[in-house]
Amino acid sequence: MSPLARVCQSSLRAASRSQARTIYTTKGHVAHDNFPFKYANKRTFGMKMGLGLGTAFLVPFIAAGYQLRKSAGGSN
Repeated sequence: MSPLARVCQSSLRAASRSQARTIYTTKGHVAHDNFPFKYANKRTFGMKMGLGLGTAFLVPFIAAGYQLRKSAGGSN
C-alpha cells in the first residue's frame, strides 16, 4: 500500500470519528425529548389535546350542517 493511501485512510477515519462525536454530543440524551410537543404540565397538555381532538371531531358535522342550511335542505 502506498504511503499516500495510508495517510488518506487514517485521516478519513479520524474525520469520521470527530464528526460522529460532534453530531451526537451536542445535546444530552433526555427520555422522550424527540416529540414535537411538550407535556411537562399534564393539565395544560390534556386541555390542549382535548380541544384539538374535539375540534377535529366536530369539523365534519359543522361542515355538513352548513351545507344543509346553505342549500335549504334542512327544515330551518
